[in-house]
Amino acid sequence: MTISYAGEVPNGSSFGCFWRILCKWRGSVYKLVWRELLAYLTLYYTINLVYRFALTEPQQRIFERVRQYFGAQSESIPMSFVLGFYVSLVVKRWWEQYKLLPWPDTLALFISAGIPGADETGRLMRRNIVRYAILAYVITLQRVSLRVKRRFPSWQHVVDSGLMLESERKVFEKMDGKSPMSKYWMPLVWATNIINRARKEGLITSDHIVQTLLVELSDIRRRLGGLIGYDTVCVPLVYTQVVTLSLYTYFVAALMGRQLVPPADGSTSKYEPDVYFPLFTALQFCFYVGWLKVAEVLINPFGEDDDDIELNWLIDRHIKAAYMIVDEMHEEHPELLKDQYWEEVVPKDLPYTVASEHYRRHEPSCSADHYKVKTEDAVYANVQSTRKSHDETYADYESVDTPLVERRKNWFQRQISRMGSVRSASTAYSSGGFFGRNRHNSVVYSSPEAGQPISPPNPHHKMSLYERLVGRKSGRGQLRQNSKHGQKSNGSVIPTTLRNRPRIPTPESKEVMDRENRLAMGMQNMGVIMAHQGYQNEVPVLGALVLSPIQELDSGSVNNTLHAGQPGTTALAQAVLSPGLGQVVSPVTLSPIGVSQITLVRSSAPSTPRPEHASASSRATVTEIQSDRESEHSGTGTPSEFTRNPNGSKRGEVYV
Repeated sequence: MTISYAGEVPNGSSFGCFWRILCKWRGSVYKLVWRELLAYLTLYYTINLVYRFALTEPQQRIFERVRQYFGAQSESIPMSFVLGFYVSLVVKRWWEQYKLLPWPDTLALFISAGIPGADETGRLMRRNIVRYAILAYVITLQRVSLRVKRRFPSWQHVVDSGLMLESERKVFEKMDGKSPMSKYWMPLVWATNIINRARKEGLITSDHIVQTLLVELSDIRRRLGGLIGYDTVCVPLVYTQVVTLSLYTYFVAALMGRQLVPPADGSTSKYEPDVYFPLFTALQFCFYVGWLKVAEVLINPFGEDDDDIELNWLIDRHIKAAYMIVDEMHEEHPELLKDQYWEEVVPKDLPYTVASEHYRRHEPSCSADHYKVKTEDAVYANVQSTRKSHDETYADYESVDTPLVERRKNWFQRQISRMGSVRSASTAYSSGGFFGRNRHNSVVYSSPEAGQPISPPNPHHKMSLYERLVGRKSGRGQLRQNSKHGQKSNGSVIPTTLRNRPRIPTPESKEVMDRENRLAMGMQNMGVIMAHQGYQNEVPVLGALVLSPIQELDSGSVNNTLHAGQPGTTALAQAVLSPGLGQVVSPVTLSPIGVSQITLVRSSAPSTPRPEHASASSRATVTEIQSDRESEHSGTGTPSEFTRNPNGSKRGEVYV
């Protein structure tokens, strides 16, 4: 088993912390290198005695020159570089192999929770699943560890230990006759089949539990396969040979280059003192050879060295713990009682003993906890205050009875309207927006759908006799009135910034600006017609309808536009208005300015006509803005068509 000495060095600040572990023998560097060091010193003294007593003086001079040469050239071997990389690689492999050793505790916990019940069938399934996991563990370690192989040299020894049954041994022997490959995975296959059987019989009530158990079994198989891979695929042999040859070549050269010889008679050169024991050469030998011994010990962590992993103890521990979890402690727990912190819910502090009182600590502070930012540096550098119009400022306030979802929708609609979209600027406010606004305290967003009365047209403006007779107002006066009163026409608010919004003079923006101009002029002309016919104070506004792009039909079809007197026109009007408004009693008439008007009269019965001077509550007007583009092409009062988009669809607005 790996030598553990962490308990003997708990405090590194004490004087001579590692001194006490230098006296250990088991697993120490002394135990590993004493044989090699003894052999090396024997060779060293043999060469030294030959030099002193067997060689003549001329031969000694030759020996000294050879000694000087070996001493100078031996330092050219990079021992620290070669040994450092090799040992670090071996230590990394050693730790990874230890982490690959599977522990069956997690699998046993999942099995205990996933296969409930105290009946004999459930108990057999739980115990056999964990036993098969341990059996796969033992079969794998038989191939990679000499300690386990000596404990279980054959299948019969595994049967005698209770990890395998006699019938299972016969299956293994039969499968060995078909293929000599390792079959450590066979017990895991049996465990998988047991889990599937438990699911079919209803002992496992969820497919998620089955998946969890299979994933855990797959992880055990992966780990066992990794152990076999590390055992069969070692560090490249050439790397090990290079390191070993470099080390021993270095110290063979040191046998000659580190010889201590007495100075010659009459020599003026300074020689090393004539000592009889090569102290630093012996220390260097212990360090370098001990470094190589570390790699020799750790390259196979499942061998018989002092620092190898004790696998037999792990096998005994795993089988006991697994049986205890799935059988002895299955569905058992202590009585449910209130803990001592039941009343205060969260304990203020756990008690400390006198010996541990000085270990009490508060929560550690992070590096930026005590940093203070200056007031002048806390100002936003990339945010500028934007000027809001009067309507936008008050539109940000919500009613106290507005639901949270509606507030989010209204906020999103305001962001869309501020982006400068032509559709949002021209139709969002008049049609109730994208989400059907329900604002009760904002005049800007008031609509008939919200149940708010629409403010009547400007009562201060009095129509002249000329205006009543001719049926149109001065364009200059109308523009002044619209700019003063927000261009309210038929209850629909047209933003004053629609035409004055700055645009980049590109072909696309010029087309958009032309469309806006035509839209604004159409709204003005519609107001003129309504004023001429005396509907300013009589006709209630039902709201506004926005038609999304309609796919254009064939040019020869009669349904590709709205014609006066066509059934499609009547059906569209009836679909726009409420079914209870009545029927169409007057045909569609075309005005010179390109506005078609459909007059609808509410009637209690289809056969009962109503007079033209019906009350304001029972009369409605549907107007359709005609595209100026079609008027320009036709030059006559042809039926209005929707504006054609570049993609071939038609688009327009119908205001009710």
